[in-house]
Amino acid sequence: MAKKRAKSDKQATLQIADWQKADEYVRIIGDLQMQITQAERTAADDINEVKLKLAEEVEPRQAAIKLHLRSLEAFCETHRPDFKKKRSRKLNFGTLGWRHSISIRTKKNTLERIKKVLSRAKALACIRVKEAVDKEALAKLTDGQLASVGARREEKDVFFVEPDLPEAVDYVE
Repeated sequence: MAKKRAKSDKQATLQIADWQKADEYVRIIGDLQMQITQAERTAADDINEVKLKLAEEVEPRQAAIKLHLRSLEAFCETHRPDFKKKRSRKLNFGTLGWRHSISIRTKKNTLERIKKVLSRAKALACIRVKEAVDKEALAKLTDGQLASVGARREEKDVFFVEPDLPEAVDYVE
């Protein structure tokens, strides 16, 4: 039976002999980050240009669709008796007609009025509340309090590198 190949979780590293070499690697990281930022800016500019071109191409078609929709609605309104009791009519290329629609309009004070007027059970049924753990608030609790709610504080040293990047957008070495 052949053995299955196992890959190491450890990534290859470069040898660093002294602080000067470490400083050089920080510079390299900064340069690479700037190259990535520049590539992202270029891509964003290209994407925005394509979006503008698309909008210019699509706009007259959307206007034509709106014109045809308004015309069809006016036509159907004048021929409403042809629908009889049905709300829609099937044609060769699709269906047109009316759909029953209901919308609820609220005022700025509707939430407060729901809380005051409706019973607690009905009010809760009419109000959406998303529950989520607030980790910032949990960070203020003691370790004993955290343990009582099934959480724990985990402290660790996290390595970081902060290259000194020039603020100029067009910086090139």
